[in-house]
Amino acid sequence: MDLATLSMYLTPLAEGTVWTLALFFCSAFLAVALGLVVCLCRLSPSRLLSRGARFYIDVIRGTPLLLQLFYIYYGLPEMGVVINGFVAGVLGLTLNFGAYLAELFRSGIQSVDSGQYEAARALGLGKVQRLRRIVLPQALRTVFPALGNYALVLIKETSLVAVISVYELMRAGEMLAGATFQALTVYTMVGVIYFAMCSVLSYLFRRSEKRLTVPGYWSGAGENHDISKA
Repeated sequence: MDLATLSMYLTPLAEGTVWTLALFFCSAFLAVALGLVVCLCRLSPSRLLSRGARFYIDVIRGTPLLLQLFYIYYGLPEMGVVINGFVAGVLGLTLNFGAYLAELFRSGIQSVDSGQYEAARALGLGKVQRLRRIVLPQALRTVFPALGNYALVLIKETSLVAVISVYELMRAGEMLAGATFQALTVYTMVGVIYFAMCSVLSYLFRRSEKRLTVPGYWSGAGENHDISKA
């Protein structure tokens, strides 16, 4: 393959990569926020909130992501709710991964030793302060490796939105392969790009995980959040 042909192939794939990254970052940010909210509802003493959160988690985890995307993009318009492809893709990915992250966050929070809560209450910290300054930092250290795995899955699962005609890397590859009849070459290039994105993301999570283990990382002044040992 000459450079001119390679450049011709890379241009639409590069554009598709940009949209894939946009899907990933929008969905990841919203899924983390949704997951944390659902997690707190799941742990709430309110039966309404707890059962509602559990129902949402069970429904999302019990149905395929592809079905959820079809439901949002093709089903909602029958009820008068019309959403463009990109927004539908972000919404589907957010709802799907938000449910899994909610359970991940719940396991992290419940792994924090009960002595931490007792020590925080003894120091007069309110619920929000205990959560923000004591519980969440320790829970994040516990779930961070799994969070990195979910991020890798998410960036690959963005390829599913191609089925609802969202232009991203996989859709760009399909269109290019159909136009050039060079499926092997095009999909090899698509695979290399996905591998490169996942490799960079994995590297960033490994670096971040190492920083999280540094004492005083959260406070910036060497403060140890394991207050039960104070």
